[in-house]
Amino acid sequence: MKYDLLFYKSRKTSYCEKTLKQRLSEINMSANRVIASVAPTMLGQTLCESLRLCNCVVIIGGFSKSDSENLVTVLSRALSNSGLTLSNTRKLKGAITDGYIIKYNKQIIIALPDNPSEIEFLLNDSFLEYLKSLYK
Repeated sequence: MKYDLLFYKSRKTSYCEKTLKQRLSEINMSANRVIASVAPTMLGQTLCESLRLCNCVVIIGGFSKSDSENLVTVLSRALSNSGLTLSNTRKLKGAITDGYIIKYNKQIIIALPDNPSEIEFLLNDSFLEYLKSLYK
C-alpha cells in the first residue's frame, strides 16, 4: 500500500524519512509522494490532496512549536468541522514526544515527531501489526 509523507516544519528530514520508510516497508507500505509544508494553510491543502490520493498520510514534525502553528493545534482546527470525534483519535505514547493516529473509515493520518529514534520507538511491532490489520 502507498502512503504520502508530509513534512511540516520539521528537522532531520532525511533521517526521519529513512527510518519511516524502513519501518513501513516491513509491512509492504511504500511512499507515494514526499512533500514539505512550511505553513498551516499549505499543510491543510497538501493534506486534503494527499487524502484524495492515498488512504494513509504520515505527517512528520510541527510538535516543537508552542503557538498556533503547532501541528496538534493545526490539525484540531482543520478537523473540527469534519465531524470527527475523540473516538477517531488515538495517542501513541512516545519516550519523549507522543504521536497521534486519526482514523476515519479506511483513511488514517499518522502524526509523528521529527526525531528518528522516536519514530522507531512509536512505530513498534505492535503498531505495525495494527496498521497492517487496517489494510488487509
